[in-house]
Amino acid sequence: MKRLIPILLLVVIIFAAGVKAAEVPKIDLGGQTIRIQCQWYNITPIGPRGSYNWYDPDERLQAHIESVEQMFNCKIEFVHQGNASEALEVLRLGVLAGDQPFHFFAHSITPALIADGLIQPLNDIIGPDFYDAYPSLFRRPDPRIGASVGDTVYTFEYNNYSSEARYILWNKSLFERDGVESLYDIYERGEWTWDKFEEVLHALTKDKDGDGIVDQWGIRSVNLRDEIIVMLVSNSARVSKTTDDGKIIFDLLNPHVIETLEFMQRLYRDGVWARRGQAELGDAAMTIQIGTEISGRSYQEHFQTIGDEWGLMLPPQGPNGKNEMNMFVDARGAIPVYVENPEEIIEVVSALWRIKEPYIEDLEAWEEAYWEPHVAGLFDMESYNLLTQPDVTPVFLPTQLERSILFTSSNPEPFVRIIMNGESATSVLAAEQPVFQTQLDEILKQ
Repeated sequence: MKRLIPILLLVVIIFAAGVKAAEVPKIDLGGQTIRIQCQWYNITPIGPRGSYNWYDPDERLQAHIESVEQMFNCKIEFVHQGNASEALEVLRLGVLAGDQPFHFFAHSITPALIADGLIQPLNDIIGPDFYDAYPSLFRRPDPRIGASVGDTVYTFEYNNYSSEARYILWNKSLFERDGVESLYDIYERGEWTWDKFEEVLHALTKDKDGDGIVDQWGIRSVNLRDEIIVMLVSNSARVSKTTDDGKIIFDLLNPHVIETLEFMQRLYRDGVWARRGQAELGDAAMTIQIGTEISGRSYQEHFQTIGDEWGLMLPPQGPNGKNEMNMFVDARGAIPVYVENPEEIIEVVSALWRIKEPYIEDLEAWEEAYWEPHVAGLFDMESYNLLTQPDVTPVFLPTQLERSILFTSSNPEPFVRIIMNGESATSVLAAEQPVFQTQLDEILKQ
């Protein structure tokens, strides 16, 4: 098949028109200086990532900044360029010294952020309709998704740069060569389940040269943490629950979590899921034969350098699956605890990054421009439809806070013991859950 999608999509893309943009809120900051801290200094609404720098703006970006200053009668400064942990330390030291180093910074919900009480809850500002003015890709049906601890919302989406959902990338050419049915056909029949997934992986795993050693695998492992999260969500398995008195507790021994880990364990045990270290896995798919991989959608173009055609597929549904998918990047915009006008700061930030109406003047054009670089790596309309219009319920689970405790690395030791080493999921988690719970209790002071 020729790669038609990059040209074809630009002809057939039809985006739902949004309502007419509302007027810019009438906010007068009286000449106040608004200090912005950010890690991704080169993500701006003016052009592709890397083209412009908030901390060293060229004439065009400076004109945009000045237009926002005029819009709100304020002065904007970008300060303390650095990553999230550096920003948090600057904030902590500033609060201790009685200073206010910045009005906004980019940070996910982490134990340190919550435990120190350095940011303020935003429930009074971010209600159920907060994301209605955002592009369709970034609308969250619940503002708590990827932004809260329990029911308390602490962060918001501020730059609309990327969605970090993980899909199944599948080698369409290899499937055809091996006579394995197309995942698109399986999906269309409503049979894309764990059972069918397992069947496909076994059909793809082979000793191609007859030397008694497997040299083609059904799926490959790169990041066990991401793979666990994908499988948990595909089985609608929850790792925590809230008690009647409001306490958040880990619930790792519930049947759906155990079922998920035992399923992954079986795939590793049966040898259909290639482990890191086998056949130069560290060099990605360049040096090995794999049928599928759990990965981000941006990697599809990377895989095409192999010479085969690849497709995009949603993760298969587990026995308890409720058609959920981890769709969104966690919301990373935070307002320090001392800021007296958080709602106004959120508007200034929204205007700077042009992340919603009315700061997006033409929502259809914005969405078309957003998708254009992402469709370049797609071979087919099926991939495009699954990427842009997935028929799923979006979630961000486990939460960022839960991830920071359960998955301290890309290959977290307790889960490696279960999935890769074959230890009992129930035994390992029974021993580890009290340790995890102690960390959670200390963070939340519950």
